[in-house]
Amino acid sequence: MLLGELLIYRYGLITKDQREEALARQKGADRGRPLGEILVGMRAIAETDLREALEEQRSDRNPWGSAL
Repeated sequence: MLLGELLIYRYGLITKDQREEALARQKGADRGRPLGEILVGMRAIAETDLREALEEQRSDRNPWGSAL
């Protein structure tokens, strides 16, 4: 699951509008910065929220869970 979707649908931490604003910044002044960093910079999420969501995102991509 994409980070923005995870933060909206699974955690309820950001709105779709906040995701869109962050994505627009990523294409503009914050070109190349990771979406999570932009959202932290916008104060939409805390760094701890970002770490937790990234960890979950990583585990979702690993079909063997923590076996690797």
